[in-house]
Amino acid sequence: MALPKFIVLKSKFNNQYLRYVQEDSQVHSFLQFSGENVVSAFTKLEVVPAQTEGLVHLKCSYNNRYLVRWSPNHWWLVGAANEPEEDQSKWSCTLFKPSTVDNNQQTFRFLHVQLGHYACLWRLAPPFGNCLLAESASIDKDFSDVCIVIDVESLFVLPKYVGFKTEEHGKYLRGQTIERKPYLQFEASDISDPAACHEASFISDGSLRLKSNHFDKLWRLSSGSWILADADDTSASNEETLFWPTKVHDDVVALRKLGNNNYCKRFTDTIRLSCLRAVDTEITKFSRLQVKELVVSRKISNVKFHTRDARIYGKSVVPVATGSTTNKNEQKTNVQVNLSYVDVKNSSWNSTSTIKLGVPITINSPFAFLVDESAFETIREFEGSYKWGEIKESTREVEIAYIVDTLEGKSKVTVTLLGTRASADIPFSYTQHDILMDGKTVTYNMDDGLYTCSATFNLKYETKIEKV
Repeated sequence: MALPKFIVLKSKFNNQYLRYVQEDSQVHSFLQFSGENVVSAFTKLEVVPAQTEGLVHLKCSYNNRYLVRWSPNHWWLVGAANEPEEDQSKWSCTLFKPSTVDNNQQTFRFLHVQLGHYACLWRLAPPFGNCLLAESASIDKDFSDVCIVIDVESLFVLPKYVGFKTEEHGKYLRGQTIERKPYLQFEASDISDPAACHEASFISDGSLRLKSNHFDKLWRLSSGSWILADADDTSASNEETLFWPTKVHDDVVALRKLGNNNYCKRFTDTIRLSCLRAVDTEITKFSRLQVKELVVSRKISNVKFHTRDARIYGKSVVPVATGSTTNKNEQKTNVQVNLSYVDVKNSSWNSTSTIKLGVPITINSPFAFLVDESAFETIREFEGSYKWGEIKESTREVEIAYIVDTLEGKSKVTVTLLGTRASADIPFSYTQHDILMDGKTVTYNMDDGLYTCSATFNLKYETKIEKV
């Protein structure tokens, strides 16, 4: 079975989610079964198919780095490899072979190909307790090497404040009292209708609850599979108030009701016109709900780059500028070679878990660029309107007068300026300020930012002299 592109792994042994350890500690960058939430930048993994069929690389979405052995002398697995490595003779090999357990399509073991050991949970004391270790040479009877795979590629991570409308009907879902009961009806023509505002809140396993702001109550599965907004119970075991949001398109979701495993749709009977009811066994045009985020504007500030977790990749030596001159005299002399080039730097800011639904964004953030093989410098700030993932390019014209000492007579010198071009992915945290449609301002502290930059550094001169 092919794994989804994005997954979260849950340990069969301790029921915790595998997460990247971002905190400054002895196990920084380790993978540890201690995560409490599916919806997290730290638990999300990307499955990258390898060139060999049946093998994969696993990449931490938090920093875009691959799972690899900590060192040649350890079997701990960390999220630290900048590039995938398919040479199985190298300790830095990043290949894994996933296999189902008892033909269960959601339960897997992951074999570290280079070691020939299954990745398992380390059951002994801290600080390495619950960390991922490629130790199990045989199947573990206590299931410390077994993971439940959760598909988060199809999980729609709804924003906090949302409105819904069916694609085929065009009206927004609003709270509406019908025969003295709090129904949800596709009746609002304008998303600014206060009764069309709903709040989404995720619980640890990725399912969510929805609250009607009009009734100030949770959505609940009632008799006849109608969805009413009349619940207060927030206990995790109450499936009547839980939904699973399946991503259909960038802004389209299908809400599966966990109480009866049916999808919610627009439905009409003799007394309930276009009300929400969980009766579709599969996703249809009536259960495709377009999502509108109820935010007027968003500001991103307090950006903090975590360069310790940065991924540096795509390094190559490139010619930056070339120039030449000739000493036509018989005697040695100093000559000047004029070089010119355009220094190009690219930057973009993105989010690894937040859904983008077209809310106007203003961002205030510094730029960060590589200055050598592993060090960064932070320079001036960018402030202005922005769209997640948009590339900002800065250019600077550079003129250099390079002096060549005592060039032989009747000789030509060619000077080439070489540089290292590379890209980097840097996780960042930030503060998000949202202004809602009702004028209220809400603030969040977020950890799901990923900044990407490219630049040229390590400039060096190369000279070539020839007789003329």
